[in-house]
Amino acid sequence: MASYNAYMRPSRSAQQAAPPAAMVHLYRGLMDRAVTWRSRIDTPTNWAVAITGTVSSFVLGDANHHHAVVLLTIVFCMGFWFIEARRYRYYDLWATWVRILETDYYVPLLGQNTLAVDQYWHKLLLTDMNTPHFKITTLEALGRRLRHNYMAIFLFLLFIWLLKLMIHPQITNRPSLETFIYDASLGPFNGKFVILSVLGFYALLIIVALITIPRWGARTEMVSHERVLRKLALPEAMPVGKAKRRGGRRKSYGKAHD
Repeated sequence: MASYNAYMRPSRSAQQAAPPAAMVHLYRGLMDRAVTWRSRIDTPTNWAVAITGTVSSFVLGDANHHHAVVLLTIVFCMGFWFIEARRYRYYDLWATWVRILETDYYVPLLGQNTLAVDQYWHKLLLTDMNTPHFKITTLEALGRRLRHNYMAIFLFLLFIWLLKLMIHPQITNRPSLETFIYDASLGPFNGKFVILSVLGFYALLIIVALITIPRWGARTEMVSHERVLRKLALPEAMPVGKAKRRGGRRKSYGKAHD
């Protein structure tokens, strides 16, 4: 089976290079698509911040407002988190194509004023454009958006929930810890179950944030030349669109072209 290293050597067969005008228009089109998806990424975060601020004022403004509103807000923010992770996978796809053009086309052109013919990156980009594949998994996208944005939002909601239970106790003639546990009850669920469920959820968030530390190091816009080639040559995520229903996970490009 051919490996990634096989694509680190230029092909011996010489073909005519793509016209510079075509490459310029391709770069502009991909850049516009990447910028569009980049602007869409932060929209769910804005929703989460808006609803978090509104709920915080509502819950802390009146002792009669139930703490369950905060827990419901956490559920809503989870939905926004998943939406943003999905959008980030699409952005990462377009940004990877833009980055490969920058590192393998424009750098030689601007640095040496030459264009090499039929290099390995041509084949990688052509194959990936023909059958697009996500470059990161859903879990990796969730972890990245969690570390960048949503961990702060979830921690703030945890703080608001704890503050609500402490400043608005329902029973004042009990010890503090006992009152806290009693006030945390929710419908048929006692306070201990609710507290353990919340702690378990936040422990899961920490695990997701730790196990999804980026393999590629920097963000896609600044990833190195070698790593962006690896993302193209060794895709590990699912195909985009209809290809997902046809074939599932894709094998490496090296085997496909042997």
